[in-house]
Amino acid sequence: MRVLPLLILLFFLPPAAAPGATWEIVPGATRVEVDVHWLGRVVTLRFDRLWGSIAFDRQRPDRARARITVDARRVSTGLAVVDAFVRGPDYLNVETYPTIGFRLDRLVRTSQSTADVLGQLTLFGITRPISLQAQVFRYGPTPGAPDRFDAGFDLTGAVDRRAFGHTTGLPQIDATLPIRIRLLMRSV
Repeated sequence: MRVLPLLILLFFLPPAAAPGATWEIVPGATRVEVDVHWLGRVVTLRFDRLWGSIAFDRQRPDRARARITVDARRVSTGLAVVDAFVRGPDYLNVETYPTIGFRLDRLVRTSQSTADVLGQLTLFGITRPISLQAQVFRYGPTPGAPDRFDAGFDLTGAVDRRAFGHTTGLPQIDATLPIRIRLLMRSV
């Protein structure tokens, strides 16, 4: 089982930008969650709407490329009043910055089922490097469609929002935000 395909899931380069097969993000099975620690409580921001393009060659995972876009306007905490604040000008400011972007630069296999995902995160119009750790949760033929292939990864990492010029609520709201991504991609 090759683990490098997992890392490709997170990347968003157009298929023409890299050799290999084209993969798609499986809607409904892919999500991004960010934990915001505020005065001893944790509020989880859920982003369920994302899209992108992934080019991945299972024989050469080091050549994987991807570009992923997250719809920040659709963030949800499960509480309407908190959602309004998070989307508003004092936090995500989705009117000005409606999307969050990720570009995969490199996949580095660390074991049979893990890898480091190195890329660029764009938040508030500022792009900074990010490193995520990936763990394979699925890798094999698509159930019911043997001519297709699924690759699923759980990615974890953290973002220091100060690196993107965001200091609202410090120190009551932590600067470092843990991130969890469940990514399922399917060969096209």
